[in-house]
Amino acid sequence: AGVPQFFLVHRLVVAAYPNDIMGLLPAAFAIPSLVSLAIVLKKMPVASPVRLAQLAWFGGVALFFITLIFPIQFHRQWITVGWATEGAALLWLFHRVPHPGLRLTGFGLLIAAFIRLALNPAVLAYHPRSETPIFNWYLYTYGIVTICVFLGMKLLAPPRNLVLKSNAPPMLAALGTILAFLLMNLEIADYFTVVGAPVRFEFGGNFAREMTYTICWALFALVVIVIGIVKKLPAARYAAMGLLCVTLLKLFFHDLAQLSQLYRIGTFIGVAVIAMLAIA
Repeated sequence: AGVPQFFLVHRLVVAAYPNDIMGLLPAAFAIPSLVSLAIVLKKMPVASPVRLAQLAWFGGVALFFITLIFPIQFHRQWITVGWATEGAALLWLFHRVPHPGLRLTGFGLLIAAFIRLALNPAVLAYHPRSETPIFNWYLYTYGIVTICVFLGMKLLAPPRNLVLKSNAPPMLAALGTILAFLLMNLEIADYFTVVGAPVRFEFGGNFAREMTYTICWALFALVVIVIGIVKKLPAARYAAMGLLCVTLLKLFFHDLAQLSQLYRIGTFIGVAVIAMLAIA
């Protein structure tokens, strides 16, 4: 009952007493669920047929309010971080309380967090380019969500891997890899953006930025190939080889046109080394 009640109480508090410590509200709502969870653990017989469902509901609601503290307090990207951490937390709880609803909800929250970061262009307008490159909000937002997605992949290892009759770990591995690739590109775009301006993906007009994209794509493909070989994942190797081919096409038909003869030779040597390492 606390979940629907919370949104009514939250609207009331925002209207009647707006403040800078709204994160305390979900923290207060988490307390009854935690107390109820403790009572179920101590009082409910282990053989009771409803004990598992009660543990799942009270534990899930408690984790919901705990992970809601950050998005309520900070807004914007913290909403996505809250979804991802809640999803990973529910999958962790599923190991302790094997209720299928926890697995489905946790997996769904991780998918929703990925969609919000990967398919939502408004993310680029959340904050202008700060004075600090690399160590910015992109790093912790995409980084935390990526970690949560990969953690979810580990938590859904067999025999817990089926979600709606689909094999969940490969899907989460693919989504986590895409988020990591997006993070790398966002950091490059942010680095070459003027302070105070919105971050945008641009190609052309800046040779250093173009070569940074090309080199980082090649290195990313190499890392994925190594992981695919070590973990014996053919799909990862094929995807990485596809990215490497795109990188080579970008290099030959876009980047090299801006280079002098001497730098072209050096670029060919560098790309050849990366390609040989990938093939090896």
